Amino acid sequence: MSNFISCGKLATQMENGLEQVKKGLKKKFSSKKIIFGQGFDGAKVVFVTDPATSREIEENKPITGHGEKTLNKLLKLAGLDKRKVYITNVVKYTVQGRVHTSKEIKSSVPFLKEEIKTISPQVVVTLGTTALTGIGLRQPLNNVRGRTFNFGSYELLPTHHPENTQKNPILQPELEADFLKLKTLLKNIKERPTEV
Repeated sequence: MSNFISCGKLATQMENGLEQVKKGLKKKFSSKKIIFGQGFDGAKVVFVTDPATSREIEENKPITGHGEKTLNKLLKLAGLDKRKVYITNVVKYTVQGRVHTSKEIKSSVPFLKEEIKTISPQVVVTLGTTALTGIGLRQPLNNVRGRTFNFGSYELLPTHHPENTQKNPILQPELEADFLKLKTLLKNIKERPTEV
């Protein structure tokens, strides 16, 4: 019974933490239409994607269209249930006719970090270059894609944004390899002995 109570308290704390992030985002970016992260708030895997596009704002989803369809196939490849992951954008609003400035990205990062801290995943997968920079790894994506990095409380796995496979189909095998690596990484984390 005590496990059930403690799980219930943990879920409430996570919900409260995510609500605090939402309130902070609304306050900081009050003039913008914000897309909040979506998915399971107890997820073992968090996907951080590039800034929201106008289509994502319109549909109120962190990833849409070809990118979403490709991601769904990749999740199946990795043996992940879409309902058991969490997806969020590094910057939760869009700007028309230009890319986000480094200042705009930097002002969004504290909210992203708090979101990740609240969910406490085992693995964070960045989808795209801006997501990678926002998470704090300032390396060219081509140099680090498919490699894992220990970020203290979680492992980081950078890869391409699934949307990019529409214009550049050669990226599809790389994405598939990265998601198979994610599957192996999760299996290895599950098999690690826990310290007492």
